[in-house]
Amino acid sequence: MRTMPSAGRPSAANRGLYHADGQIQGEVYAYGSFLQSKMYRHGVTCTDCHDPHSLTLKVPGDLVCAQCHQPQRYASERHHHHPAGSTGASCIACHMPQTLYMVVDARADHSLRIPRPDLTRKLGTPNACNGCHADRRVAWAEQATLDWYGPSLSRRAHFGEVLQAGRTGAPAADARLLTLAADAEQPGIARATALSLLSGPLDAARMERLRPLLNDADDLVRAAALGVLDQADPHTRMALAWPLLDDAVLAVRVEAARVLAPLASGAPADLNEDARARLALGLEEYRATQLANAERPESHLNLGLLDSDLQRPEAAEQAYRTALRLDPTFAPAYVNLADLYRALGRDRDGEALLQQGLERLPDAASLHHALGLLRVRQGQFPAAIQSLTRAAALAPENTRYATIHALALEHARGNNERRRP
Repeated sequence: MRTMPSAGRPSAANRGLYHADGQIQGEVYAYGSFLQSKMYRHGVTCTDCHDPHSLTLKVPGDLVCAQCHQPQRYASERHHHHPAGSTGASCIACHMPQTLYMVVDARADHSLRIPRPDLTRKLGTPNACNGCHADRRVAWAEQATLDWYGPSLSRRAHFGEVLQAGRTGAPAADARLLTLAADAEQPGIARATALSLLSGPLDAARMERLRPLLNDADDLVRAAALGVLDQADPHTRMALAWPLLDDAVLAVRVEAARVLAPLASGAPADLNEDARARLALGLEEYRATQLANAERPESHLNLGLLDSDLQRPEAAEQAYRTALRLDPTFAPAYVNLADLYRALGRDRDGEALLQQGLERLPDAASLHHALGLLRVRQGQFPAAIQSLTRAAALAPENTRYATIHALALEHARGNNERRRP
């Protein structure tokens, strides 16, 4: 699997953290949604609205919006189409809907978006209109926004449609994702997410589209473009990732070091002494960013993946074990440690580990999938199909699980036909 984001680098708008259109879903930093806003693009910062010490609003409620936006235009029924003084007349209610976390924490979405009921219909994402009018159908809200604001606002293309195509493995999704990634008018976090969702091969045509993104003005895009180079050969990694070891942004530098890590364990002739020393400094910087969050299992997962790339299996095993000690319900550590055991010819240990994980996480699709692949290697096809079927059922949106499940069924069907007299 790919690594988790390094310390100080916002997560991509991934499933479970964000809805496909970028609205907050899990417990993420407000900064990640704020990066999507027009306010951010126009230079607004956190301290334009919040006191930097207390984090409270500088002025109450909608008055904070009136610092920049003319009340006579926006605080009017002609704009919000609700009775003055009602909840629906509030800027915050429509443009910063809240999600309740931990029972008591009502967290506002900071992407400051226009409500889009049409995306609710297309993508299943929430919208502020139906958040208040829960008794009305989405079609009612969609028609209302269309009547009030016209198609240029209420129906315009949205990056969420492309990210949803990438999440679901829709036909031609990769081409759309690359187009989104290259669109400098779109939020950097959305463009970076598009790169993280690419699933096809890193062929010459894709490389041509990827190259300029390694020098993009947005550091999230540069870092995500580096992540795509995980599929590249050593020569390509060296040519494209090496210059970014000196990037001005720490998150980009450490991602470059991570991508280049496999070169450090290559033949001595692959890198000269100065190059090895420079890469070693980059890898030390990467380790430091992970250990800044040493209490988190994700950091030790990343260190395990790094040590695997450096051909240090004992260190990798220790890192994965540390991740599981910190959180025995962290499924990625089970999967990656079992895969390490596979590479070391220790599938029996991997089998015991995955079974242990499934005792704690019986509905973890990734664990069922990994166990199914292990059963295939063991030649236990009925048991393999059972595990792969369970994985595909638990994560129907995962096209990889569905594809491998289908291949296993086809293989079993072929074997049955060959056995017929």
